[in-house]
Amino acid sequence: MRLVLVLSLLVTCVSAADKPLAEAAKEAAKAFKAGGIVSGESLGGKVSYASAGSPLPQPGIPPEDILFEIGSITKVFTGLLLAQAVVDGRVTLETSIASLLPPNLEFADPRIAAITLKQLSTHTSGLPRLPDNQDAGSAPDDPYAHYDEKLMLDFLTTAHLKKDGPHLSSYSNLGVGLLGHLLGKVYQSTWEQAVIIKICTPLGLNDTRMTITGLKRPLAPPHDGDKPSHSWTFDAVAGAGGLRSTAADMIKFGQAIAHPEMTPLAQAFALALQPQAEAGAMGGKIGLGIFIGQRDGIPFYNHDGGTGGYRSGLQVIPQQDIVRVVLINNTTLDGSSVIAKTHRKPPRVMPKEIALSAEVLKTYPGIYELEAAARFTFLLHEDQLWIRLTGQTFLPAFPSAPDRFFLKVVPAEFQFTSEGSKVKSVTLFQNGRELVANRTTDPLPQITLRKAEQLKPYTGKFALMGMKNLTITIKSNTLFAQLEGQPPAPVFETAKDRFEYEVAKAVLTFTRDDKDQITGLMLTQNGLNIPAARQP
Repeated sequence: MRLVLVLSLLVTCVSAADKPLAEAAKEAAKAFKAGGIVSGESLGGKVSYASAGSPLPQPGIPPEDILFEIGSITKVFTGLLLAQAVVDGRVTLETSIASLLPPNLEFADPRIAAITLKQLSTHTSGLPRLPDNQDAGSAPDDPYAHYDEKLMLDFLTTAHLKKDGPHLSSYSNLGVGLLGHLLGKVYQSTWEQAVIIKICTPLGLNDTRMTITGLKRPLAPPHDGDKPSHSWTFDAVAGAGGLRSTAADMIKFGQAIAHPEMTPLAQAFALALQPQAEAGAMGGKIGLGIFIGQRDGIPFYNHDGGTGGYRSGLQVIPQQDIVRVVLINNTTLDGSSVIAKTHRKPPRVMPKEIALSAEVLKTYPGIYELEAAARFTFLLHEDQLWIRLTGQTFLPAFPSAPDRFFLKVVPAEFQFTSEGSKVKSVTLFQNGRELVANRTTDPLPQITLRKAEQLKPYTGKFALMGMKNLTITIKSNTLFAQLEGQPPAPVFETAKDRFEYEVAKAVLTFTRDDKDQITGLMLTQNGLNIPAARQP
């Protein structure tokens, strides 16, 4: 799940004018060349299911009976399993990972050993999204199948943290995968067996499993765009994304979240659904494995999921008795983006732009942190305040009042807050949401902003020596670099012909001939310089 200024992940709460989820899914599926969408919607207890596109090659199967990989929605189940383990008296939220691992393990950093189960579930452990030995022996089309307990323990015993926990929330598949692995040991079983016995069976989720052998439900074939993909398998980190499920089971699960008092897991839900940490970039707060947001004063729970050929989305709004589920067997779009399409927005009233002095504008530039992996960067360019969110392009911001700015390309506003004469934080207002980012002391990057016409000479395809092609394109007056098989990432000019990635420690330096024409580039990353010739 990733925060974007369009904020597709911040799915919108219902109103009387909202579009049916089935209708939104049907419109979204028009972009698919393969696969499709199964949607489930429970409004006041009335449940409906629908399919759009072609989720299965053969017709005649009820959409709610089709199995999909639900990816990271699995983390909600693992969080609930932690809550149940606390209710059962097996652990506490503050139980350390070292106390559940073999006693003869030696940690290079004692701060790793001190990580708590709560920190794993709330992404505040400081562990990375993926371990640095993730690629050892991995298959590109099944990247987690090889990652076993030995590899995970090898990483944990040699890794280091920069400070004591808890850390700012930063999404970690490794952390929640480790949590699931440990909870399996707590119940003297595997993680999957523990989830089935303690969560799925009490809730009547008979088709929610990692191992689907023996289930009488077909698995929707995975797709990556218009190409067939590969179903994923998991070992040590299964608790982060290993489950498969149907729309019928996911609606039951969402209804249990909406009405936990009506389930046999009421105590566990009460703990899991409590806000446990801030998760700014994910929309607000996080419980045990589940994100908690609020829009227009109405709280809701949500989580997205994604594996190699699947995407999924879950939204629960208890106050309005709404559950929405989206299961997709294609990587073309996220589940939350489909759910977001149910919201019919009223026409925007554009704020009136005012003028602010150059002296006032100078007080705002800086880096403001939602979480470790999501930051707003504000800088001045030609007497204009510009903003970017990690991994995105810079957008111009226009003042509507002192300390208040708005964007024209998307309906979003920013309010700066000061203490004395110094700006301390900024609040994003969008879609009824309020997200606060605190100003850091990090220096601003020295970035030159260009217009698309000035960037055009850099575009093209470059053949990286010993690697795949790197394609350079322009979007929103920003260069994007895309290595074949990976998503495009923005790069920003820090010197003539030098462009730096923000999402990775890497630099592209373009080379020219004696006629000043760009003939190639050099990728600098991990201490290596990799040349690339420009292709015709």
